[in-house]
This record gives sequence, C-alpha cells and structure tokens, in this order.
Amino acid sequence: MNDTDMNATAREDLSRSQKKKTRRIVLWTVLGLLLVGLTLGGWHAYRIFKNSASLFAHTPAATPLPEAALLVPAFPLNSAVPDPEREAAAIAPSSTPETTDIPVAATPEPTATPKPINRLNVLLMGIDAYESGETSSGTMPHTDVIMLIAINFDENKVDLISLPRDIMTTAPGHYGIYKLNCVFNVGLGGWKAPAGQSDELADGFLLTCRAAEEWMGGISIPYYYGLDFQAVVDIVNAIGGIDYDVDQPFIAHGGQWSYNKGMHHLDGNGVLGYLRIRQQADGLDSSRTARQRRMMVAIFEKLKSEGKLSQIPALINTASSGIYTNTTLSQTTALVSFAANLEEGSIQPRAMFGELGEIEYEWRYAYVDQQNRMDIIREVFGIEAEPVGTCTRQYERWLHTVGFSAMKYMRQAEKVLHRVQELKDAGQTFTEEQIALYRECYQAYVALKDGFDSATDTLSSQYAVTPWREKKNSQKNWTEENKAVDQKLTSLETDILQNMNDLKASSKNTTIRLGDAIGFNTATYLTWNVPMGWFNDPDINEVIVNFG
Repeated sequence: MNDTDMNATAREDLSRSQKKKTRRIVLWTVLGLLLVGLTLGGWHAYRIFKNSASLFAHTPAATPLPEAALLVPAFPLNSAVPDPEREAAAIAPSSTPETTDIPVAATPEPTATPKPINRLNVLLMGIDAYESGETSSGTMPHTDVIMLIAINFDENKVDLISLPRDIMTTAPGHYGIYKLNCVFNVGLGGWKAPAGQSDELADGFLLTCRAAEEWMGGISIPYYYGLDFQAVVDIVNAIGGIDYDVDQPFIAHGGQWSYNKGMHHLDGNGVLGYLRIRQQADGLDSSRTARQRRMMVAIFEKLKSEGKLSQIPALINTASSGIYTNTTLSQTTALVSFAANLEEGSIQPRAMFGELGEIEYEWRYAYVDQQNRMDIIREVFGIEAEPVGTCTRQYERWLHTVGFSAMKYMRQAEKVLHRVQELKDAGQTFTEEQIALYRECYQAYVALKDGFDSATDTLSSQYAVTPWREKKNSQKNWTEENKAVDQKLTSLETDILQNMNDLKASSKNTTIRLGDAIGFNTATYLTWNVPMGWFNDPDINEVIVNFG
C-alpha cells in the first residue's frame, strides 16, 4: 500500500471515528434531557410540541444580585473627601506599559447587527450530594458538573459547553475568591443538610447561573437543572441496572463492593461509583467526564435495544426528589421533544480548558485558556468577549502579596465605621474631634477601596494578555519584546505594591485611632494578619466554603 492509499485509509478511519463520536454525543444529550424531562413529566412528555421555543417566550427575570455593601457616611463629609478618579490615578503610575507593548488580538471590524437568534441557554449542574445532605466533599456538596446547554431553535442545533469546576472566580454580589463549583454554596450562605426542596436551593443555582453568565461573555442564562447523587442511583435502579464493560477497577457501595476490569451488572450505586472514579483522572477531570458520557450512552442504548422506554414513567416517583429546576413542566417537556428530534451532527460538544494551578496556596485553581474561551463565545454567540485577567496565576500571586491584606484592612475599617453608625442610631452624641476622626477614617477607607479596585483593573488587564509571563522557567526562551514587557510589568507591580502599602498604613492608623476614640476595643476585635487558610477567614471570603 502506498502513502496515498494509507492516507486515504486514515482519513476514512478518522471520519468513521468522528461520526461515531457525534452519534454517541447526540444519544447522551437526548438521554440527559429525556431522563430529566420524563422524570418530571411522565409519559405524556413524549407529546410533540410544534414550536418548543414559544414556551420560553417570556423568560423569568434575572434574580437581582445583592449589591456590594456601600458604607453611607454617618456624618456629612467635608470637601477633603478624595476624588475617586484622582485616587485611581494615584494607584496607576505613569510606568504602566503601553497597550502596544502587549500582544493583543486585533479588534474585528464592526459588522451589521445580525437578526436576533431564537436562542435559549440552560445550565446543567451535577451536585455531589445525596438527598439526605450526605456528601463526599467535606461538609458541603458542590456543583462538580457545570455544563451550558446553548439551544439554537432557528437552526435546530445545540452547543454543549463544559466549564471546569475549579475555575478561579468571584461570586457575583459577594466579596472573596472562590472556585466556580462552590459559587452554589455562596448563594446558599453555606449549606443546609438535609438538602431540602428545590426552592430552598434556588439561590445557589441562580448565583451559579450569574457567575456562568460572566464567564460566557455576559449572555443570559435564565434556566437551570440540578441533579444530585440520589437521582442517579434512583434512575439506574428504576431501569433494573445495566450490564457494562468496566474499563478500570473501582470501589462502590460505600467501599463494600469492588469491581475489577471487565463486564459487570451495575446497580445504581455501582454506576455512581464508576462515574465518580478519580484514579487516572487528569487535572481538569476530562477523563472522568468521558466515562460519564460513555455510561449515559450505555443506559440509552439499553432502553432502546430492550424496548424498555415504557419503564421511564416509573422514574416519576423515584428520582424527582433529586432533580431541581426553575422550568415548568411544559417547558421541560418541550425541551425533551426538541432533543428527541435533533438530527445527527446537530450537537456540538465544546469545553473550556486551561491549566490546573499548583498547590502553592492551599487551593488548586483552574486557570482558563482565555483564547479558547473567547473563541467559544465568538463561535457560539457571535460575541467578542474580553479576557479575564483575574483568572491567572499572576493575579493569584498578587493577591497573596498585597491584595488579600488590603481586603483584610478594608473589613477592619468597616467594622469601626459601622460601629459609629450603630452608636449614632442609638442616640449617642459625638464630639467634634470624634467626628473629625470619623471623616479621616472614612476617607482613608475609600482611598484603599478605590486603590484596590484600580490595581485589580490595571494589573488584570495586563495579566490577561501575558500568559507566558507565568512560566518563569522558560525565560531563556523569551523574546526581547517579552523581556521588555516583563520589565515594565515588574516595575508597575512594584509601584502598585508601594502605593497599596501606603494606603493600607493610612487606613489602619485612622481605623485604630477612631476605634480607640469611641471606646471600640481595637486590640481585641480587629485583626490585621491574613491567615494561611485565607479562604476560612470571613474578612477575605464572605462565605466560608468547606472542601475538606
């Protein structure tokens, strides 16, 4: 066989492989929506809706996010209140690298506004917990599976976009640094056990939707589905288990049963154990999600080949307690109808990827490849998104250098300023000296807050477009341009560090003086050091999330 024939054979094999993969993805997606929809809706979910999109014409209004705490001055401020723009300029020295020094993708030419697409976005979340509240993640379960289902009704196609659970992110409306999979916990203010009903968990699901919206360039994600461990167990048991060729050993049933490689009959707990295998998992869990897809296909193929689709109504009373959604029954049924009629090749799987951070600061974060993220958003939604520079190793290092400390100092100032307001509301009068100290403390607090925000904006915009800078061990391969940018960024970081330290010192000094003047025991109730376990400090992370 010559080279031409070999190449042709390889192309044919690749084509067959791609078609097979696409077919499996379609089956998996349809199965997922069928299991959710039929569990909630019963057999009548097979009714065909002529226009599924019409049931989503009036999407629910986005849940308002809690606004960041804004300290209203307890006393009228004099003209010495700092100008926010002036403070921002003070923290951004003139040595800021010119934009042209940083390699940035060219901005595309503006195009005519396209016709609005009849589109719907739904967030699918898998919770690592049972209905009882039992979890494998310390004391709090998290949304360890986060997938956006982007439905295009006009073109009858779906994009499935997986978001890494360990993305370094913020929780909209709350202060702190979290992982994407625990934004759910932030929305709940922690965790409640037992899990409770769907409406009790809605704040967690909705806040995760808001965070996902930010990561997807600002698109709207009004709907969600959440499934817990118990739902998976109940669904599999309801169909009588499944015969499955296990590709690697694992333990299930709380360690009572072990499964070797090979063919086994798996019940609900056995399937759950297989889906949760962590051995041989890579940093971003792509191997585990691949096993999950294979299992979903196997379940669907069993239902289809054995003619057991009629068993699905039995899931109504068994799995519905483990499924959470803000869709109506009719809307879910419409999605089932839409999914069941999708043609092969109409579902496009996509995944954000990146690097998993080292265990340098006790948590491991996923730092998303921003070019990959922006490409996905452009291809699916036609939006030119901005890179997120706060999801970088460089920004995390800056937080540990001075950022977390600045957040700590702001919280201490807020405690004393709030105490003044409480005393005033209680009818206490203040001397002119105390009022003057209050104004000085408030001004220093505002300057520190503005300085922190400005520093974050300035540095993150540079970090977003210099991912290579994190790889210090490859400096010998840097170009002269790389070295010049690095030198300017280092100078900028040094200047900002000095400015931040000055602002911190001023805020601390005035906070202690004001506290002492009003009888607030600053030595006992104020703390200034950031602990090693910074994420367990409510002055840093508003909601404490347990991963232990």
